[in-house]
Amino acid sequence: MTVSDLGIIEINEAPPPLDLRPEEVAALADELVHYHAAFADLYYRKEQAHWGYKYLQGLLLPIERKSIEPMALALDGGDVQAMQQFIGQGQWQDEAMLRQHWALVDETLGEADGVCIVDGSEFPKQGEHSVGVARQWCGRLGKVENCQAGVFTAYASRKGYTLLDRRLYLPDEWFDAAHRERWHKCGIPEDTLFKTKPTLALEMLQAVVQAGTVRLRWVTCDEAFGREPTFLDGVAALQRWYDAEMPHDTRVWLQRPATAVPAWTGRGRRPPQGSPGPWGAGPAAR
Repeated sequence: MTVSDLGIIEINEAPPPLDLRPEEVAALADELVHYHAAFADLYYRKEQAHWGYKYLQGLLLPIERKSIEPMALALDGGDVQAMQQFIGQGQWQDEAMLRQHWALVDETLGEADGVCIVDGSEFPKQGEHSVGVARQWCGRLGKVENCQAGVFTAYASRKGYTLLDRRLYLPDEWFDAAHRERWHKCGIPEDTLFKTKPTLALEMLQAVVQAGTVRLRWVTCDEAFGREPTFLDGVAALQRWYDAEMPHDTRVWLQRPATAVPAWTGRGRRPPQGSPGPWGAGPAAR
């Protein structure tokens, strides 16, 4: 990302050149050890920390498939069953790891006018056993399909970019009685409530800002989040600026109109918010 002489931000999507010298490549192994050491105390058991390190090694291997079995087979001292147990059953201090990650993000990439990018992503799934899987819009395929959906926040500055946080989206159909058995098999906590994608995104933003670790000024998102006034109001309440896409048919007023919550007629849902109308000025509402 650069700024032209006219003050226009120019985005270069080309990946950075890979011009590392052999001695620099060799030094990356030591950097991986130091990086893992920053999180090692946040595992509950030493063997979890060991397999966490092996998993990181596997992700950096020059192999085509980065699933557990090919990584374990390609690693010196790899063990398929142990790595599968680490990923599927292992436990670690998730929130503490995230905060440690944020501290490293600010140390290496942080800038006062850093940008938090909010976006959703979907993962096609063939079966019905994965948590949250349902027939829903899949952006990767460009159609409604069987998939999981998640919400992600990323950080970008002039120094680079990385992920900050993630949330799995549970479709509302997963909260009906027909899904209770799958709910229990997937280990979903009983007190889990339905939350929209903008709600999940705002919770992640609030956690980052309240932690006070990562310096950021801007929040950017597409219209899936930008069309939700509650989400944008939440960003503004965090004293952050947003650059959000809006649907092309969004209605706006040059001056804020008088609004009020209309009286409930006794039928249907109660009006959730105020709107312009012939009900008198009343208290302004959004």
